[in-house]
Amino acid sequence: MVEWQESLSIGMLEVDIQHKLLFEKFNAFLAACEAETEADGIYRLFWFLEAYAITHFNEEEKLMQRVGFPDYLKHREKHLAFAGEIAKLKEQLKHEGPTHTLVSTMTMFISGWLVNHISSMDRAIARFVA
Repeated sequence: MVEWQESLSIGMLEVDIQHKLLFEKFNAFLAACEAETEADGIYRLFWFLEAYAITHFNEEEKLMQRVGFPDYLKHREKHLAFAGEIAKLKEQLKHEGPTHTLVSTMTMFISGWLVNHISSMDRAIARFVA
């Protein structure tokens, strides 16, 4: 499991709530994998996680445009790169199923990316808005 830590809070309530939900959805996916839930249930959880991440990115990007955030394009590129990696993992999940190796790879990538992105890129938005 990947636990939300208050140190990841950037001080913008709406964004922080969305980040917490991303962690919750990811943990639901991991729990389903660990419990060896049927493949369809695991796939639905991953597809939902992917869709929620894209929705969250869109909301963040609207916020950055609204406030005139100077690093908008760089930040958006990071979102697009993440979405591309998730699409690859989704294809791998479809073809291989939720193998231990694949779930470990997903966990390392997604948790590391979320923590690093929130701690640096998203925190920069909050500093700019403040």
